[in-house]
Amino acid sequence: MRRATNAEQDRIMGAKTRLLDGLKVELTNGEISKPEALALFAHVTGMIIAMQDQRDMTPAQAMDVVARNIEAGNASAIEQLLGDPSGFA
Repeated sequence: MRRATNAEQDRIMGAKTRLLDGLKVELTNGEISKPEALALFAHVTGMIIAMQDQRDMTPAQAMDVVARNIEAGNASAIEQLLGDPSGFA
């Protein structure tokens, strides 16, 4: 699978920001709990995997995309929580 161009990356990150902003509203208002949000997004991920054209992306390729992006999301969350730990003694 090819890497996104800078313009595509900006567009994708904009969509991510809008999705997360909506989720934050739901979490803040108490409409959904964090475990419920996890289950919901996992369910939606399954639905999106099912929408893929298997001529372009096999189920194994889709799961690889999911796994790589779960790792990237975890790393991003940790970085946001901890900041850059280098330079602090």
